[in-house]
Amino acid sequence: MTTELQDSLFTLEEPENLPDDGGIQPGFRLHRLELLNWGTFHEGVRVFRLEGDNSLLTGDIGSGKSTVVDAITTLLLPANRIEYNKAAGAQKKERSLMSYVRGFHKSTRGTGGEHSKPVALRGTGALSVVLGVFHNAVLGKSVTLAITLWATQEAGQPNRFYSLAETNQSIVADFSHFGKDPARLKKKLRAQGVSVHDSFDPYAAAFKRQFGISGNQAMDLFHRTVSMKQVENITSFVRTNMLQDDDAGSRIRTLIHHFDDLKKAHDAVLRAKHQITLLTPIQDGAATHARLSAEDELARAQRDQLHPWFTDRRLALSREHQGELERTGHRLEADSNKLTTDITALRHELSAIQEDIRSNGGGRLEAISAEVARLAGESRTQRQRFETYASAAAELGLQAPENRVVFDANRARLEAVEADLGGQTAKLHGSRTALTVTRAELAGRAAELTADLTSLQARTNLLPRAQLELRHRLSEGTGITESALPYAGELLRVRDGESLWEGAAERTLRGFALSLLVPDEHYAAVSNWVDGNNLRGRLVYLRIQDTYSPKAAAPGTLAAKIAIKAGTPFRDFLLDELSGRFDHFCAASMEDFRRHPKALTANGQLKGGRGRHEKDDRKDLADRKNFVLGWDNHDKVSRFHAELDDVTGQLAGTDAQLATVDASLGKLGRANQQLGSLRSVADFDEIGWQLTARRIEELKEEKRQLESASDILAQLTAKEADTLLRLGRLEEQTGKIQQRLGANEKDGKDIAEAIEECRTVLASSPLTEDGGVLAAVARLAAAELTGKPLTYRNTATVESTVRTGLTETIDALTKRIARAAESTVRQMADFRNKYPNETTEIDASLESAGDFNRLLAELVSNDLPRFEAHFKESLNQNTIHEVVAFNAFLDSRRQDIVNRIGEINVSLAGIEYNPGRHIQLEHQNTTDLDVRQFGIDLRACSEGTIGDDDQYSEQKYLQVERLIERFRGRDGFTTLDERWTAKVTDVRNWFTFSASEKWTETGEEYEHFTDSGGKSGGQKEKLAYTILAAALAFQFGLGAGKRSGAGRPSAGRAGAGRAVDNGRSFRFVVIDEAFGRGSDESARYGLELFQRMKLQLLIVTPLQKIHVIEPFVSHVGFVANPNGNDSQLRNMTIQEYRAERDKRADRDVHAAQDIHAG
Repeated sequence: MTTELQDSLFTLEEPENLPDDGGIQPGFRLHRLELLNWGTFHEGVRVFRLEGDNSLLTGDIGSGKSTVVDAITTLLLPANRIEYNKAAGAQKKERSLMSYVRGFHKSTRGTGGEHSKPVALRGTGALSVVLGVFHNAVLGKSVTLAITLWATQEAGQPNRFYSLAETNQSIVADFSHFGKDPARLKKKLRAQGVSVHDSFDPYAAAFKRQFGISGNQAMDLFHRTVSMKQVENITSFVRTNMLQDDDAGSRIRTLIHHFDDLKKAHDAVLRAKHQITLLTPIQDGAATHARLSAEDELARAQRDQLHPWFTDRRLALSREHQGELERTGHRLEADSNKLTTDITALRHELSAIQEDIRSNGGGRLEAISAEVARLAGESRTQRQRFETYASAAAELGLQAPENRVVFDANRARLEAVEADLGGQTAKLHGSRTALTVTRAELAGRAAELTADLTSLQARTNLLPRAQLELRHRLSEGTGITESALPYAGELLRVRDGESLWEGAAERTLRGFALSLLVPDEHYAAVSNWVDGNNLRGRLVYLRIQDTYSPKAAAPGTLAAKIAIKAGTPFRDFLLDELSGRFDHFCAASMEDFRRHPKALTANGQLKGGRGRHEKDDRKDLADRKNFVLGWDNHDKVSRFHAELDDVTGQLAGTDAQLATVDASLGKLGRANQQLGSLRSVADFDEIGWQLTARRIEELKEEKRQLESASDILAQLTAKEADTLLRLGRLEEQTGKIQQRLGANEKDGKDIAEAIEECRTVLASSPLTEDGGVLAAVARLAAAELTGKPLTYRNTATVESTVRTGLTETIDALTKRIARAAESTVRQMADFRNKYPNETTEIDASLESAGDFNRLLAELVSNDLPRFEAHFKESLNQNTIHEVVAFNAFLDSRRQDIVNRIGEINVSLAGIEYNPGRHIQLEHQNTTDLDVRQFGIDLRACSEGTIGDDDQYSEQKYLQVERLIERFRGRDGFTTLDERWTAKVTDVRNWFTFSASEKWTETGEEYEHFTDSGGKSGGQKEKLAYTILAAALAFQFGLGAGKRSGAGRPSAGRAGAGRAVDNGRSFRFVVIDEAFGRGSDESARYGLELFQRMKLQLLIVTPLQKIHVIEPFVSHVGFVANPNGNDSQLRNMTIQEYRAERDKRADRDVHAAQDIHAG
């Protein structure tokens, strides 16, 4: 050791001594440290004697102080957890266990000059030993810990073994004289009763039992004290150094195991429900196939009966027409006979006139009287028929026939009147059909509006009812709650103050708003259900994954005018979609519209990429009934009410028009009856009472004239001429009647032939006895006639038209039957592929429909209820029970932490931080969102565990599943979930911690802080010493002592930490350079504090701080390494140190006097 170094050690002032507590020192303390071939301590054993007292290890920079410290930490901690030379500020991996074993002390350049290479003091095979003897004066017991190391190769890790002896050993006596084989040393040690271990963990467990150390945190804290300068963050320090890390892994594994059983039960339920979902359309499809087949069979039966039915009707109608022809023939014959009679009578009259002429008028007056009487009766009959005819003609708009010309004109117009009536009837029937269709449409719209209003009033969103019904079916089919599958429109609305853009925004966003948002965990179930079901509509759904990086919407864009519903878990996705897809600039002018690559006008004109422009005005932009964005539908409900009122009014108007049409059809019916009345009068003579009346008057006049006239012969001659004229007319009428009789006879022959033909057809193709088929054919015929009468002339045409319609229906049914069969068989095959075990004896054919129906019935009535019961039992009795127990465990750990902080505060209460004040730790619930949400989710899983309804069970299962899947680690998120699980189940993370400086007498707070930020250097060190002392007292099971006097703790109490004091406690602490870098005041505070706690300190510090530390130590170890490759260690007691210091001081005084005298 150089003279200069020794001089620097002894040129310090001696401060005032503190009182010595005296007495036996408690606990295990380091009495001696021995090093062999450790770092630069080369060739020979170096011994550092502490004797269980506070000691100082000092020396110049680079002398080897940290090497000694690293030797001690290597004895007490596994090498892989030690950052060697950390206290001296070394970089990580600058030193290693191999560097100490080999004695690396400098570096030289390689032959190429580009790389440096460490230079070793020792080669491979050299043995290194670090040995420490700990002694407990109270128990009178020594324990020796040692680690023996040797290198067998140039790089890597050295070989080693650890040993523990319950005696006082030394390197010279116990680790020598064994040759060069370390195995022989192990054998020698074991022969002496020493515990030898090849790995650190059993060795550490052994010495912890000896020293009364529980857990790993005590030694971790020991390691941290070596280089701790200040407490940067109180929460982190308390969690790491004062609270036990209880592994919840086994309980989580138990939870996962029970959940796996529950998942099997849940899968059985889902499997049964899925089978029911697949079998139900099979049952429906088979039923549809059967129904369509029955309809096809009926349609074919109807088509087969068309010709017989129409032939039968043609036969009946032909018979009716034959009867009419016969009646017409009889009437014509009667008319012919009457004319013959009239002609005969007229001829007789002519003969009489001629006879009178011959006899000069004799007997004529009697004949006239008889004729007048006959004609009077005939005139009365004719007048009655005339009045009936005139009344009917007036209703039909015809003149009353005052003469034959008018009658013939009327007769000629009857066909036109009949056609006009038919046209009016057809037109009214057409109007009635149109009104009926309109009424049905209005009634349907009214029903639809009523249903929409009912739906809207039961919710708050504005979505179309069809979209909600589709989601409801999806929810029932998958078991996913509807709230977990929102439409985008339910979560978006146009911001307040942007009403100008509301219509354009609604139109642009409508497609996205009607998109269903499907979280990733439900994607498989939703996609399977959608693919396996007929949606009876259109559905767009979006898969929502976990991570999105939304960016704020650019000002002035459509996205910036859209608000997102607060609290939705889809917020990031919606922001991402809005800013990415709907970043159209809202242009206030067409110049802005043309300027921007993506733009939108308030009138709804949209401009997108690649020059695409669109404006869709098929629906009114401002019609709020079409709006779908938002979660307040009051305005839409009002508009639907208004539309319903309008539709109801139109419906009433349509009913009034229908009543008017029906009244007109009634009038036309009566007109047709009047037309029949006119047709029944075949000749004017049947109603020509005026002619008969004139004839009577003529006869009366003739009689008067005969009675008064003088020129009788002239009158008779005139009369003869007139009679001849009348006779000619009657003969002309007789000719016309004969022509009509011929035509009527021909028609009769034709109709007779038609009747015979019908009979022949019916004989070969008779009518069926199935009244239902015949009634159906009759309805088809009536529908085709649309109110027109079926006659023997139009039966063939109507039959052809009806046949064509039926053939089209049958063709359509054939296709539908084929599609139903194909779809049903395909679904059967799909079910067999998915569930082969259940269908080994069932074919995919329509003949197996009954087997599939029985399988469905068994699932619905037996299997599914049984699976659901098992699932609920497993959920409530096993999984939920375990969740409750896990929650209780974490809650008990939480209470343990609260209690432990209380215990630590007992230690802190015994440490006077400032005069009259002490430090207390305070805990608060963490604000970490993951931890808080985990607590909410865990409570949700365990709360309300009594419920029988399916919705409760499924909801509870999904809650537990989300939690367990994160414990297990989701695909693609395993590492993230592992970190999350470690964080949220470590109850220490449930709290944040802070320190409060309080007045000891009153308990009032003086100052509160969460770290040492803003403090001076000395204040930071003081806080660090105080919290470190409390941590050491707690982890080592020490007591801070009872308070006495002016707030100073008593030294008479120790071991009041976490464990019961049985004399075993660990009292040794190394502080490396901390005191050397702090202020004198803070260093003195720390030393006094540790002294009151009965801790043995090994203080490692440069030479400049010895004056502060010296009053508190009993031994000094001075390290020197003048050549850089051979560290030396000198031991002195504090008395030896003081004596040599005084001696050197005297020498320096004499030397100064000599110089002055000279």
